[in-house]
Amino acid sequence: MTAKSVELGSVVPLCSAQVHRLDTAPLRWGSPVFGVKWKDNYLFELRCFPAMYHISITLGFWVLLAGTPVGASEELFRQQVAPILVDHCLSCHNPERAEGGLSLTSAESVLSGGDSGEAIHSGDADGSYLLERIVPVDGKAEMPEGQPPLSDQQIAQIRTWIDDGAVWPEGFELTLPVWWSFAPLQQPSIATAEAEWARNAIDPFILRKLVEHNLHPSEEADRQALVRRLSYDLLGLPPTPKEVDRFVNDPRPDAYERLVDRMLASPRYGERWGRHWLDVVHYGETHGYDKDKMRHHAWPYRDYVVRSFNADKPYTRFIHEQVAGDVLFPGTVDGMAALGFIAAGPWDHGGHAEVPETKIDGKVARHLDRDDMVRNTMMTFMSLTVGCAQCHDHKFDPITQEDYYSLQAVFSALDRADHQYHDDPALTLRRQSLRKRGRTIQQRERKLKKEIEAAEKKLADVKKVLDELAPEDSRGKAVSAVANAADSLAEKKQELDALSGTLDGIRKELGSLPEPKVAYIGKVHYGGGTFIGRGYQGERPRTIHVLHRGSVTTPGDEVGPGALQCLEDLPARFEISPDSPEGERRKHLAQWLTDPKNPLPWRSLANRIWQFHFGRGLVDTPGDFGRMGAKPSHPELLEYLASELRQSESIKRLHRLIVSSATYRQQGTADPPLTAAAEPIDADNRFYWRMNRRRLEAEAVRDAVLHAAGRLDLRMGGAEFSGFCNRQTGTLTTLRVLPSRSDRSYVPSKGHLSLCRPLANATFFDRDGLCRSFDACGQAERDHLTASEPCPAQ
Repeated sequence: MTAKSVELGSVVPLCSAQVHRLDTAPLRWGSPVFGVKWKDNYLFELRCFPAMYHISITLGFWVLLAGTPVGASEELFRQQVAPILVDHCLSCHNPERAEGGLSLTSAESVLSGGDSGEAIHSGDADGSYLLERIVPVDGKAEMPEGQPPLSDQQIAQIRTWIDDGAVWPEGFELTLPVWWSFAPLQQPSIATAEAEWARNAIDPFILRKLVEHNLHPSEEADRQALVRRLSYDLLGLPPTPKEVDRFVNDPRPDAYERLVDRMLASPRYGERWGRHWLDVVHYGETHGYDKDKMRHHAWPYRDYVVRSFNADKPYTRFIHEQVAGDVLFPGTVDGMAALGFIAAGPWDHGGHAEVPETKIDGKVARHLDRDDMVRNTMMTFMSLTVGCAQCHDHKFDPITQEDYYSLQAVFSALDRADHQYHDDPALTLRRQSLRKRGRTIQQRERKLKKEIEAAEKKLADVKKVLDELAPEDSRGKAVSAVANAADSLAEKKQELDALSGTLDGIRKELGSLPEPKVAYIGKVHYGGGTFIGRGYQGERPRTIHVLHRGSVTTPGDEVGPGALQCLEDLPARFEISPDSPEGERRKHLAQWLTDPKNPLPWRSLANRIWQFHFGRGLVDTPGDFGRMGAKPSHPELLEYLASELRQSESIKRLHRLIVSSATYRQQGTADPPLTAAAEPIDADNRFYWRMNRRRLEAEAVRDAVLHAAGRLDLRMGGAEFSGFCNRQTGTLTTLRVLPSRSDRSYVPSKGHLSLCRPLANATFFDRDGLCRSFDACGQAERDHLTASEPCPAQ
């Protein structure tokens, strides 16, 4: 009888003539006791354990080979253990990224172990290093890294599998599935509603999930509740009594739809949803950091956002303008103002204006500046945490360090600075052309002045040589040298005079143009002192290297502009000539973001819009669609909404679809029988068996009070102004974060808070004894809102 023919449960005499490993020479008598591993109900491998006995060849003995049937062990692995390894372990332990030298993709790689030796001892779970790493101590486990510990049930399943011989089916390999957010966007089939409750395509998706859990939706809210809900959601303001009466008493069957259309057409809609967008892009009107200086020209971006939402700008155009508006829509107001997106985040004034780029601190400041541009772009439009790949490949998502620094290369020529423009695109382009020509001449002028200085020194030197020659010496060469030096100097001075005349003409023409507007944007900066920028370097982007552990002092390989490799059929690196203008890099990124094959921008925005209507997204982590984020509660519904958005590119249409659904119109308080049935299953209302009850944010509360009092100033647009109360006099001026008009002559009354709608987060300090008239409060996940408070000095 050979080892391969031993059946499960049989009694086998072990002797040197009968016991073999299938892959080695015969085992000799007196060897250590052997463990067994099974495959298809047959013994196929004998593994050595520590020696316990030495038995005489003449004695012999019998061993009972018994255990869990192999078929059951394979089923345990396939159905329970393998999914645990894929979901919690494989992202770090795969052939491409074998953390600790361990890969868990196949039986061979598992048995070979890692840097710490064998991970699994077949038949001995307690002696396996894998169990040691996953069993929590005091509620914490070493693995999975960065995630909650495995459940007791999951650990028990792995323990049972190892104790039963760690059976791994032949040829079975674990692979990381494509994460849901990286998969191509597919329009799902709309479920057929089995009840009259459904009003549009959203409701069958919700109803199906409710039925799966033996639940049902709540009744529709009354008209007073609906008009109030819609008004706060779409406008951020309460409805007037007249508006409530008009809707409640409207007998037309489409009264609700007409109400939705009126609200979407209101200018207040853009202000309301502009606030949400500004929160997402972490817009601020001060620089932040320790100096926290004011940004007096950040407001054009804020007005651009409000304007775009009111106009229902196609989302592709909205993205293009914010990433590369100056390239794709040259000279246009929106193309310029939208670049405030790149400059929206914090900026280290000291690290740029006070430290040159040649010093380490200056390099760090500029590296962090580009980091903010990359993170803001990818989290806003893609809901991905690419910043985690700054120091190493992303621990959980398929984003490499090279991907991250390729994105930095896209923005490597940019800094944050003021930019002049006009309402007339032709004037903007003319001003840009004149200024660019003037800078080129100024560069030549500075170089020419240095050349003249050197030529004058040379002329003086040759004259000195000539003067020192004796009369009898040959003076021909010296005279010729003096003449040549004098002619060269004269030519350079003549050229300098011509350049000065040209510059005077440019300055005169610039002076004849209308007064320009100014916006704080991401741009190629022409500066001086320590904050030079890349303008005078021919607008050439900075060279970007992969930084070892994210340190500017340890640069690695140089990288070119690009994006992410994790999306199928999308180029990860941009084919751009090194001599191309820097804007080509941002243009390629803008087109990559909006490529129809890129599913993430549409999923991200659809989820955010749902979030602001229901208080939570279909994905609970709107800024993280990676593996560390949440999975969709209703995957097919999210696919449907994203597909509709991609097809129409209309944000207002998506609003209309959501708020017209029966899901949105439900009561906020369910009937007691439904509540009793639902709360044990779905206490946090993930399945939407009622409408979520939500707290108004500070801005809406403030506006509602002023609106109800008839004192809310609804005039729109323009620059901010700041106001503070003086502790000595108790005099309070106003802090208006979003002014309601463009008329700068408006002066607020003393002793009153601003009556305009605030659209931006602001915290202002005065170091001369003045106090804040606005304070900041936070709201989980998305908002840093602004509330007004009475002056403490009064």
